Amino acid sequence: MITNMNFRQCPAGSVPYTIRAGDTLGKIAWTYNSSVQDIIGANPGITPTNLTIGQDICVPLKIQPYPSCPTTNYYVVKEGDTMESIAGYFNITVQQLMFSNYGIGAEDLYVDQVICIPVAPSPVNVEVIVEARTLVVYRNGNELASYTIAVENPDLPVPRGTFSVINKNVDPGVEGGSRWLGLSEADFGIRGINSSEFVDAYSTGNSLVLSNSDVSELFNLVPVGTSVRVR
Repeated sequence: MITNMNFRQCPAGSVPYTIRAGDTLGKIAWTYNSSVQDIIGANPGITPTNLTIGQDICVPLKIQPYPSCPTTNYYVVKEGDTMESIAGYFNITVQQLMFSNYGIGAEDLYVDQVICIPVAPSPVNVEVIVEARTLVVYRNGNELASYTIAVENPDLPVPRGTFSVINKNVDPGVEGGSRWLGLSEADFGIRGINSSEFVDAYSTGNSLVLSNSDVSELFNLVPVGTSVRVR
């Protein structure tokens, strides 16, 4: 579980990442929609075949039509959102929110706009019960939302324990569905799938799968740093 929010400072257009057991540059590049060559170029002296657990690197992101955001803590604006309602949910001030989205005023929000949420203590925690196929979001001890899940491959063990959300991807590509939330376990996270009819479909990974509509909603409820207990 990651509790230290003092992330390494990286240049604009890239995000900090700490190497964990099982990591490869290929896995990291896929998770962040980057490339191995771009990661090597941004980290002089790095040896792809000799990564060290705990080593801090910077991961360049591909050009994207939304603001640079430390730790990829993104939020997608939905109908009815205001700067006040978004700030209130994440326990931050409107001034902090506007500072993290320079040039976007209170009247400039529109549906599907991607904005950056300043990193702050998460207002929620998540419980996943694999056998019951459920994922529940709690706020202040009360159930806030519940979703049906599947696992990508029943032949692979799903990691159990308490993890943290360490990165978020608005558009992870066709295979990743509409959203990706990476957890603090190598190659493990929560993703969407392109049709709710295929929530029962399995693939080659061991991540948790939700319908695209559900994972899009979850994405907005769960910021970077959120505790996720899987049992």
